Amino acid sequence: MEEAPPILSNVVRFELPIYADAAAFCARLRLQWPGTMRRKGEVWLISARLRTNEDDLALLLREVETYVADAELHAIRFRLDGRAYILAAPAPAERPVRVEIRG
Repeated sequence: MEEAPPILSNVVRFELPIYADAAAFCARLRLQWPGTMRRKGEVWLISARLRTNEDDLALLLREVETYVADAELHAIRFRLDGRAYILAAPAPAERPVRVEIRG
């Protein structure tokens, strides 16, 4: 029996349990990715539609990783192509450090 080909989607769906986190996350994503936010049971679902450039998923996930760290969340759950994933916050030593140089 042949295995069915994977279902590919151009939408990534994130889950957050608290409205304030979901609203802030949604506002941050909307600067670059269109999508929706709605409540489903005990969680808020935030969708982000990928753009056509081939590195857009990587850019989106880096932005999400930065948000998770900035918001001091431990992780965020998301779904892509019919599969569930968890993106953990980077360890403090792995977080990028912004340095301002004044001359």
